[in-house]
Amino acid sequence: MKSNVFRQDAGPDVDAAWKSLGADYHAARIPQNQAARSGLAADQVKIKQQYGGGYPAHVEGLHHLHCLNLLRKSLAWNFNHYQKEGLGPFKNDPAIVKYHVTHCLDILRQQLMCTVDVGVLGQVWYQPPSKPPQAFVDFNTVHKCRNFDAIRDWAEKHQLPDEPPPDFLEQPKEGDRIYHTVP
Repeated sequence: MKSNVFRQDAGPDVDAAWKSLGADYHAARIPQNQAARSGLAADQVKIKQQYGGGYPAHVEGLHHLHCLNLLRKSLAWNFNHYQKEGLGPFKNDPAIVKYHVTHCLDILRQQLMCTVDVGVLGQVWYQPPSKPPQAFVDFNTVHKCRNFDAIRDWAEKHQLPDEPPPDFLEQPKEGDRIYHTVP
């Protein structure tokens, strides 16, 4: 329940904190010999060999952080600030921003349901001044976490360029799946 920089209202300090998590990283390069183990199919988008080959891919956990950050920016008390800035997702038409925000909301819903935390939140006694003790949820639970810093560092090190050359990606080959609607 204690405040921290990630809970602050819109501004440079909170933006820098979220940026430090890798919430704005570009796709990384997955080497061809690790593609199958990473769940990538042979007919997915590839980088041309002349640019190092492999597959462009985003680390899902960092995409989830991007989505959570977008939801934070879209909160009523932050929205006007980011809309006035007109950067990132907020440079788009309001209908596109809404579509992006609802995409993020649903991605996070799916992730939370798929990897539901089965830990429990017990209760503790809390006694505010001049009142009788009352039950209060104990949010101070212990979790076993992955090494987030190592994952973020890997993603940062393997990011693709901000503006790759126009011919950066291989074109699809005969037999590759090409979707005619957004999958």
